[in-house]
Amino acid sequence: MYKCLNCGNTEKFIGFAEEKGRAYIYQDCTEYSWAYIISDNTWTGSVDVSKCFYCNSEKIVKVK
Repeated sequence: MYKCLNCGNTEKFIGFAEEKGRAYIYQDCTEYSWAYIISDNTWTGSVDVSKCFYCNSEKIVKVK
């Protein structure tokens, strides 16, 4: 969990997220959308928060 030290936001941030792992991929033939479901425990992910969505402050701390 993250918190903006400038405005107190704890809900929405701008940054980079990456997910990796085996997946089942389903496509809707009528549209160009797709979704995936994690198929096993090989999933890994990382998040790098760079600034607050609301006030654009880069004074972000990790809490908990």
